[in-house]
Amino acid sequence: MIRRPPRSTLDRSSAASDVYKRQGHWNAQIIAALIAAGATLLTALIAGIFGLLQLRAANAPTAAPPAPPLTVELDGPRLAPLGQQTYFTIISENAVRAEWAIAGFGRDEINPFRQVDQIFVEPEDAEAGQTYTLLVTVYDAAGNRANARHEFEIAPAGSIVVPGEGEP
Repeated sequence: MIRRPPRSTLDRSSAASDVYKRQGHWNAQIIAALIAAGATLLTALIAGIFGLLQLRAANAPTAAPPAPPLTVELDGPRLAPLGQQTYFTIISENAVRAEWAIAGFGRDEINPFRQVDQIFVEPEDAEAGQTYTLLVTVYDAAGNRANARHEFEIAPAGSIVVPGEGEP
């Protein structure tokens, strides 16, 4: 609703006219102060949000370093004489369990697995010249696995296997 001053107050210099002019109108200084206060409040709110985000990021748990890859190596001779024990070495830094198998000889498990372990074969009923494959599977604590194979040949009884002999 718009009010009009009485006719007697139309003179711009009268006190009634000054009161009327201030009624219902916002003073420019008040408007400027409200805008500045709103801007300050908004700036503080934004700074607070970014501060909380930085604090949360600083206190966030750090990701564990990735586990080294699981690997396995097999070391052993290429010849296994009849009636003699022939040893094969299994090497894996991160394995906790190992399984091995040789078709015609058997299979077994090494649990717990140390970083280096040995197994042996003692061929009794095999024929000289036959080739076999030793298959080893190792597992780490997370259940990841790695495989390695090693082929060996059955040598005649009484053969002396010298390290490096029969090796490629």
